[in-house]
Amino acid sequence: MARLLGASLLILWLQPDGAKSQQKNNDQQFMQNPPFLTVLEGRNSILKCDYNKNIFEYFAWYKKYPSKGPTFLISVLSDDDKNKNGRFTVFLNQSAKHLSLHIAASQPEDSATYFCAASTQCLVGNCNQYPNL
Repeated sequence: MARLLGASLLILWLQPDGAKSQQKNNDQQFMQNPPFLTVLEGRNSILKCDYNKNIFEYFAWYKKYPSKGPTFLISVLSDDDKNKNGRFTVFLNQSAKHLSLHIAASQPEDSATYFCAASTQCLVGNCNQYPNL
């Protein structure tokens, strides 16, 4: 008896914002890379964000679907080096001025544009004050 085996292939499109953001008052810059990332369903992916000054206390990642506003995904405080929430883990390396988002077992709903963000102030219990940016 012959058995037909099928495999589905789904390619996810993960897109960091990719642009430099700059504040005129202190020339702070962020650079996200790679500009886009293609990942097979079930595989892990890493999005990176580099910055040029150590003045931040709070770092966050946001996710944006087409035709919708950004929504909060995960954050980390400068006192920590990582934070995990389900399949998402954010790593912070302040000495290298580097922030990364790791997505385990990528799913179709992960196809989106991702943004990194930072704040110089974080009040205890009020760090996620802009969950929907």
